[in-house]
Amino acid sequence: MKQKVAQIISKIFVALYNTRYGGHVSFGKNILINHRFKLKGRGKLIVGDNCNLWAHEESNKFYLYGDTAEIRLGEGSRLNGITIHCREKVTLGRNCLTGSAVIMDTDFHECMDPSHILYGNPTSKPVTIGNNVWLCGQCALLKGSCVGDNSVVGFRAVVTKNFPGDVVIAGNPAKIVKSKYV
Repeated sequence: MKQKVAQIISKIFVALYNTRYGGHVSFGKNILINHRFKLKGRGKLIVGDNCNLWAHEESNKFYLYGDTAEIRLGEGSRLNGITIHCREKVTLGRNCLTGSAVIMDTDFHECMDPSHILYGNPTSKPVTIGNNVWLCGQCALLKGSCVGDNSVVGFRAVVTKNFPGDVVIAGNPAKIVKSKYV
């Protein structure tokens, strides 16, 4: 019975968000979603089939900084309190699970002064999360980072580079703390 009610509520919210955000959001089939959903900006959010965006305490928040910005959520993924800032591209694979993680493909540090330490620092690089990845609460994935399939990003980890699949990463900066192959 509860599942049926959630599906009815979700259909209402999908219709509402399609109307409110127009061409900036695309929902797949069988989406679960509630009122804790925020989308701002001019890019596009693409939500795959069977995604669960039913947030509990914290809203799922998506910020798009530009007409070509794209956030893609893989089918079957479950998000609860995630925040994504996207200037270029953020991709979350299939069947991922997220807590209150933060993903940023941009650091907003555009510096044109050649004498400054940040000169030449690109303002954005895509972030890619593989399939079956668990992003634990309060972790952060920063521009240009990549997490391979079947991996876990630990609580409050700060990911700044690429990691292979089948690992557990944790810490600041994040490093591999467990691997299926070790």
